[in-house]
Amino acid sequence: MHDPLAIRLTGYVPEKPHPKQHAFLTLNCREAFFGGAAGGGKTAAELMAALQYVDVPGYSAVILRKTHAQLAKADSVLHQAHRWLQGTDARWTGSKNRYTFPSGATLEFGHLQHPNDKYNYQGAAFQFVGFDELTQFLEEEYRYLFSRLRKPADGALAGVPLRMRSASNPGGMGHLWVRSSF
Repeated sequence: MHDPLAIRLTGYVPEKPHPKQHAFLTLNCREAFFGGAAGGGKTAAELMAALQYVDVPGYSAVILRKTHAQLAKADSVLHQAHRWLQGTDARWTGSKNRYTFPSGATLEFGHLQHPNDKYNYQGAAFQFVGFDELTQFLEEEYRYLFSRLRKPADGALAGVPLRMRSASNPGGMGHLWVRSSF
């Protein structure tokens, strides 16, 4: 019998989730938001969620920030991914901002600095889309990425849930739409 409170984690997550992260990771819905003040473990929870299925061949995840510069900051989601994945069998390709896992799964890091940047993801298929600091994004950027959540009807990837996950501190240009949505 499946335990709904059991967390599916791969060996790429070196930290034990705290109770709020645990709750976030066990959600079985398509869309979820983790909000709160700085330092609450939101970014780590989002990275944990993105890594949950990297052992499944063909799995594809992307985590987005507003700008590329924000991805490269100390203690950013990308910085944290490097800390967690350095020394593992995950391969980093800097020119693509992407980790590739032995299964062939990928975890990509991207940005949406301008409204039309969302079209850079046209044609892509992800099973996980994460927005780090969602209140920095326009609602149209967020809603567009839902069209990128796709998977085949059969095979190992068919059993992976499609997930849109986001995290954010209060404030930011998108605070009102995020608050009314969640």
